[in-house]
Amino acid sequence: MCALKKLKLLLVMLALCALMVCAVLLGSVYAPVVGPCREIEELWAIEDERMESGAPLVTALENHGVPLAYDEQANTFYCTLGLEHGEEWPDIHLTAPGARGVTVCFADDYGYDWCDEAIREGYAYQLMAYTEDEYAYFDIVFTGLPIISISTQAEITTEDSPVQAAISDGDEGLKSFGRIHTRGGSTLSAEKMGYRLEFTRRADGSRKVSQQVPGFGIADDIILLACASDGTKMRDRLSWDMYAMVTAEDESFGRRRTAYAELFIDGQYEGIYLMVEPIDCEEELAKAGEGHLFTDSVYRTAVLSLSRDRMYYAHPMGDNSGYELYYAFESGHEFDHLFPYLELVTQENDEAFCQKALACVDLDSALRYVLLVQAGGMTDNVFNNMYMWACSTPQGMMYRFAPWDMDLTWGAKKEDIGQQFENWMHFPVIDRMINLDAGGVMREKLADTWAWMKEAAFNEENLERLIARYAHELGDSGAMARDAERWQTQMYDPDGYDIISFAAVRFMLLDYAVDAIVRAEGEPVKFLAESGYGEKGGSMLDTLAEMFRDGNLL
Repeated sequence: MCALKKLKLLLVMLALCALMVCAVLLGSVYAPVVGPCREIEELWAIEDERMESGAPLVTALENHGVPLAYDEQANTFYCTLGLEHGEEWPDIHLTAPGARGVTVCFADDYGYDWCDEAIREGYAYQLMAYTEDEYAYFDIVFTGLPIISISTQAEITTEDSPVQAAISDGDEGLKSFGRIHTRGGSTLSAEKMGYRLEFTRRADGSRKVSQQVPGFGIADDIILLACASDGTKMRDRLSWDMYAMVTAEDESFGRRRTAYAELFIDGQYEGIYLMVEPIDCEEELAKAGEGHLFTDSVYRTAVLSLSRDRMYYAHPMGDNSGYELYYAFESGHEFDHLFPYLELVTQENDEAFCQKALACVDLDSALRYVLLVQAGGMTDNVFNNMYMWACSTPQGMMYRFAPWDMDLTWGAKKEDIGQQFENWMHFPVIDRMINLDAGGVMREKLADTWAWMKEAAFNEENLERLIARYAHELGDSGAMARDAERWQTQMYDPDGYDIISFAAVRFMLLDYAVDAIVRAEGEPVKFLAESGYGEKGGSMLDTLAEMFRDGNLL
């Protein structure tokens, strides 16, 4: 029995040795642990005994097994720790995978600083790497935002390119194959590009797969908004967060997840990006029930000169505007569901217009959307960047509305909406329904919807709370200063004052405007009707002043 036990033990040991050999042959990674800070005299002694290397000795670093982003030009690693540690440092365990024969240690002791201060100020701490013959220094910076690091095989264009993605947020990490392409309309010509990143099972970019994205949640793809035209980096996120507060959690074409991140592409720092959950039309229709995939269509308003590869239908009254096809219930009938809506646009008889509009426009969706556009001064979300969902219901086809790409908002383009920010954002079909008080319900329903939206989200207290949160994430993470340095924007500190001051005017003006619409008791309201198609709308301020002067609001 004893000999048999010894034989079994020997076989187990041989098997373990074989596994170790296989691991080495198959590419096991040697990962020296980064040691604590050395005394300056020790570092000098290492320098005296070796030659300084002309190339980095460490080009990969991990914290608790989560890969760090690397800026090759600055020879600096970026490690995300989150923002809630205060003065105390979390446990940091750095290793250098693949650095064979290399010893690594800190040359600066980050423990002398407070964690939140080091992250906020973007302190760079020096480390030393050395072999028997050479030594080299490199830096590490700690940040508070999630980090996305993309490695490409070719230039990123509007066509999909295979990539490898590493995303980290504190102790959470993801490494995945994927594919990426640039996205946007007019922003395609911007220096700081926007992207769509999709996760895949294979290195060639095939077989899309869902992943647990650190700092974001489960997703099979994410939009990376550059926020290049918005110095505050807040407007898109604010719009989506406000919209989420007035939509149900499982609503089709409703709320989108958002989160800030810092992006690296092929070893170059690209700055702050906003991760946004894309709209997948099939998934959104499926939320309403699987049958809608066979009965419904989805269109998006667009500037046709910026339209690329989608089918589109030109607007009958528009100049360079139209409707892009995003989903059709049946091939060969792509725009069948759009035509009844276009009949509303061209219908001259008011009574016929009201009858047809009440039959096919979802009032809750329409009024919520038009008030979202008015409250945020959204100059780009009616004739562009508006989803129209042609939804099949037992009562017939109904049109519902949802936003996308809400960057030109909250005073971003003041010159487009009047010097005093007083213009009503013109939405021809819905404005006409309100002005005609279709069914005798539109004006009162508008007032009720605005009262509910104000209580739920569109008030100054809520807006200031959100702005303060964004400022904390952007500023206390150190990311805002890095982005300003990268793109020379001069916006080193987050500042949402312009948004708050704009919203204060818009909210107050909208209160007066909605009240004026209701109290006009069926009479036409000038700012709802005075603008031509495609214009930004009439002046609420001028109309209100005229109504006060005539005694209509006394």
